[in-house]
Amino acid sequence: MKKKVGIIGGGIAGLTFAHCLSQDEYEIHIFEKKQEFGEVGAAISVFPNALCVMDEIKLLDKILNTSGKFQNVYLKTYKGNILSKTTPKSDYPVICMHRADLHKILLSNINAHLHINSGVNQLTLLDNGKVKIFLENGNTAVFDAVIGADGIHSVVRKHIINDGNPIYRGYNVWRGVVKTTFDIGYASETYGNGKRVGIVPIKNGVYGWWATCNEQFMQDDLPEGSKQKLKRLFGDWHHPIPELIQNTDLILKNSLADRKPHKGWSKGNVTLIGDAAHPTTPNLGQGGCIAIEGAYILAKCINKYGLSSNAYNLYEKLQFPRAKKITNESLKLGKLGQISNPVLIAIRNFFFKITPSSIAMKMIDKYFSYRVTQLKI
Repeated sequence: MKKKVGIIGGGIAGLTFAHCLSQDEYEIHIFEKKQEFGEVGAAISVFPNALCVMDEIKLLDKILNTSGKFQNVYLKTYKGNILSKTTPKSDYPVICMHRADLHKILLSNINAHLHINSGVNQLTLLDNGKVKIFLENGNTAVFDAVIGADGIHSVVRKHIINDGNPIYRGYNVWRGVVKTTFDIGYASETYGNGKRVGIVPIKNGVYGWWATCNEQFMQDDLPEGSKQKLKRLFGDWHHPIPELIQNTDLILKNSLADRKPHKGWSKGNVTLIGDAAHPTTPNLGQGGCIAIEGAYILAKCINKYGLSSNAYNLYEKLQFPRAKKITNESLKLGKLGQISNPVLIAIRNFFFKITPSSIAMKMIDKYFSYRVTQLKI
């Protein structure tokens, strides 16, 4: 008889885990608190270290057909002056895609019971080792194991670690996806005074972009509205930044936060993956990638060692050091990008300009070259 596994959260981490877990041994249930499974209108990087997982679960071709590849990454000043150029090289392409497209691909042909309007507000470990979950809609369910994939504000994390609220890092981010009449063919990040803009190609002239600004937590854009505010903040920045903002219909805004890396992701037959385990700021573009990596590792550990402390402990042993390093380095890179002191800005830009591309390539390669599919589990 198959053991029942409940996944709390229907995002990228939870769906990847479901694809990687043995279908012969486990009956999978995925609980999504929203009215439907889906993702927001923003871009996501799926770098080579995550594409190797997509390759193993036979989704790589679908992802490559829906994404934009790029070979060059530029760092620029807000006037458009080039600070550096890197050309990442890997056995898999470097891509970006719409988050909704990645989610749709992961959701397709998934062998799991899907539950919508099913947010979890509490869970209890039972004497027999099973886990009882209590849903916001009043229902309950019992599982042999529960996987917390419910994001940075995870209810499951509160049950296991209970380390309070995420830490706001001092800047907000706007994001959008827009169809253009041009194709610049590369990715870029542009630095200003306490502000940044990133641009990534998705496919066929569609671009994803994000913009940051040092502000108060959850500061709204009233009375002018997000688009007008962004035009005021970035209207004199280099091409195509003003055009991207002007032509975007849906602009999303969030306050950027993470958590201090914290060991102890499991309690009994409950464990954490993705942002519930190791939320990171997006400055390295690795948040979704390490969520995919961790989901793969946990599933493989369970496939080999069953629903046991051996599986959960090995998963954390393999995943925690890398997740911690990425979280900490992303935080440092964000602080560097959000500098507002003119003297420090000049020093930062000079440092970027004199750093050889070979050094930058080594920094990128230490993330891109990692292959969870080659770990000995």
